[in-house]
Amino acid sequence: MKRGVIMVVLLSVLLCQAVFSRSVLAEDKIYDYTIDFSRLLISDTEHTLTAPQRWGSQEWRELTLYSAAFGAVLILDKPIYDEINRQRSHSLDRFAGFIQGFGSYPSFGIMGAFYAGGMMYDDSNAKSVAVDAFASSFVAAGIITTSLKVVTGRSRPNAGSGTYNFQPFSGDDSFPSGHTTQAFALASVISEHYNEQWIDITSYGIATLVGLARIEQEKHFPSDVLAGAIIGTVVGKSIVGYNKGHHGRFSLIPAIDGQTTGVMLRAEL
Repeated sequence: MKRGVIMVVLLSVLLCQAVFSRSVLAEDKIYDYTIDFSRLLISDTEHTLTAPQRWGSQEWRELTLYSAAFGAVLILDKPIYDEINRQRSHSLDRFAGFIQGFGSYPSFGIMGAFYAGGMMYDDSNAKSVAVDAFASSFVAAGIITTSLKVVTGRSRPNAGSGTYNFQPFSGDDSFPSGHTTQAFALASVISEHYNEQWIDITSYGIATLVGLARIEQEKHFPSDVLAGAIIGTVVGKSIVGYNKGHHGRFSLIPAIDGQTTGVMLRAEL
C-alpha cells in the first residue's frame, strides 16, 4: 500500500510541476502536459478497468486458467514458501535484496532510459515503451494492486500471523505483491514492443526473480507474487494494444523558458 501511495504522490508532483510551468513553445499543436497526459492516463485506466465488458471467449478462458493456477498456488502457499526459504543463504539473501529493487524505483529509471534513448536515436518504439510502461505501472500497481491490498488486508509472512490471515481494511498489505506487479507490468510492455526472444526471456526472467526475491525476503507468500505477476502482465499487454493508435499523436518534450522548467506533451492533430 505504501508503495502505491508513493507512486501516486510522484505522479502528482510531476503533474503539479507541469501546471506551474507555463512555458509556451512556438507551435500551436503543443498542449500542456498535465491536460493531455492526464487524459491519456484516464483513458488507459478506463479501458483497463472496463475491459471485462468487452471480453470474448478467449479472454474468459485465459481468466479461467489464471484463476486455476492462482487457486493451486494458494492451496500450496505454505509448502512452497517454506521450501524457498529453506534455500536461504547469505549470498542468496544479498542477491534477493538487490534484484527486488527492479520492482520499485529502478523500474522508473529503466522507463526513463528507454525514453532518453528514443529521443537520442529518434526511436519512436523506445519512447512508446516508456509511455506505456508508466501508464501500465500507474494502473496495475498504483490502482489495482493498491486497492486489492486495502480490501484483502492479508498479513505478511514475517508478521507471524499465519498463511491465510486476511482481515479486510486492517492495514495489512501483503496481497498482491506490488513489486511483482510493477516488474511484470514493465516486462510485459517491453516484450510486447519487441519481437526478439532474448528480450522476452530477459524481461520476464528479471520480473520472475523479483517475485522470488520477495518470497525469499519474507515479504510475500507465493500466491501474492503470482497475483501480482498476472495483474502486471494482463494490464501491460492490454495498454500496449490499446495505445498503439495514440503513440503517433503524442510525444513528451522538455519545456524551458529561462525562468521555469517543466514537461510538455506534443499532440499531433
